[in-house]
Amino acid sequence: MAGNLSVTREYDRVFSLVQDKLSSNVLFDNASSRTAYLYAMKLKGNMPSVDGRANLRFSILKELPSTIGYTDDDTLTPTRPDAFTSAIFEWKQLATPVNVTGRDMIRTENGAIADMLTALIMAAETGMRESLGGSSVGVFSTADETELRKFSGLQSHLTNSTTTGTVGNLSRATLTAWRHQSSNVSSAFATNGLDRFRTLYRQCGRFDENVDLIVLTGSTMDNYEDALTSTFHVNLPLGMGGQGNADMIDAGFWNIRYKNAMVFADDSVPANYGYFLNSKYIKLYMRQGRESELGDFVKSRDKDDVVAYVYTAGNQCITALARHGVLLNGDTN
Repeated sequence: MAGNLSVTREYDRVFSLVQDKLSSNVLFDNASSRTAYLYAMKLKGNMPSVDGRANLRFSILKELPSTIGYTDDDTLTPTRPDAFTSAIFEWKQLATPVNVTGRDMIRTENGAIADMLTALIMAAETGMRESLGGSSVGVFSTADETELRKFSGLQSHLTNSTTTGTVGNLSRATLTAWRHQSSNVSSAFATNGLDRFRTLYRQCGRFDENVDLIVLTGSTMDNYEDALTSTFHVNLPLGMGGQGNADMIDAGFWNIRYKNAMVFADDSVPANYGYFLNSKYIKLYMRQGRESELGDFVKSRDKDDVVAYVYTAGNQCITALARHGVLLNGDTN
């Protein structure tokens, strides 16, 4: 007669087999490919995996040396600027549960355990996607470096005030070089939306560095398109930058271009906000090996269940605030 079999141990055995097939990179690739903003950042190569360190620290250009004119035998007296300071971003951690109860175990045939666990892990992956790409704990959150349970979000980086608050532990109030650009539609988009669009794009640029990602709410995106089609055709000749990004479109993220910047809507952008971003100066840093690490199943001490977590560690970091901008109140047409 066969000995008694442990249902919990059978789940643990099958989970180990499933876990081996789902590496951190596989889960993270799946999760980061299903929201418009995260996918655009991925296309730009702006999701680097880095090794362990105390924090994410970057040298920030604070003050330029002054260039002076001189003639003949003038005495040149150098003035040394306070050229650099550091922006320090903290590691942020997220965890998404994969939970199987005792009732789930006894209702599932042994041959179907792998399918059930895979489905639950895929559900966790979807939850992680919604969280990482969202406004609660993800890249659109209101968190700064004092809140360790949420990724530092665009609502904190690019607020409606350019002179208050901190980014990377640096104060916008005291460091004038550490301020983003802002433009307010203030009335109907049809009235002055395109004017504000043009001005903000120009203000964010410097020499050959320009905005290349414009992320809007659905309403602002609709208003922008409506303003375009009522003034001129957007069928620009090939090479003029009017066409959208083919990779984004193939992935299911419809977009067009404005002066060669990709323009698209993301469901997690807060109402009446739009973000003008230079991908050279914003990245989503992920801890290598924990982009989306699937942990082991653990038996609860006081419940009939087993639980695993998908762990994510990283943060969204900006390294030149002046190269980014926020468009306010563009939802009304």
